[in-house]
Amino acid sequence: MISVVLAFALAGVDMQSDTTRASREAFNNCLRNFMQRSIDSRMTMDAFTAAYAEQCRTEEAAYRAAIMQRERSFGSRPADAEQAANEEIEDARANFRDQFEASVAPRPN
Repeated sequence: MISVVLAFALAGVDMQSDTTRASREAFNNCLRNFMQRSIDSRMTMDAFTAAYAEQCRTEEAAYRAAIMQRERSFGSRPADAEQAANEEIEDARANFRDQFEASVAPRPN
């Protein structure tokens, strides 16, 4: 029983220490909204790709800063913090790009 209480307590501490949560959610919501508008307007993959890179730059910058701050608080070197930020941002962008691509891909008969 004590281990269950301890697990919940640690989970709560972990959630409170996630300093990137708000900026990550804002960035993901922005990307999701753009993706959905693109699907609704039946945008082609080429048009989506061309426009996508310029979307959500303000949210991306805030998310990048939060990641960098988090990584630096862990003692990471600036180059390592930058690499972590680049990877997390690219993962988010790739996720929504893949979802859009799947939505416009021709379906087999």
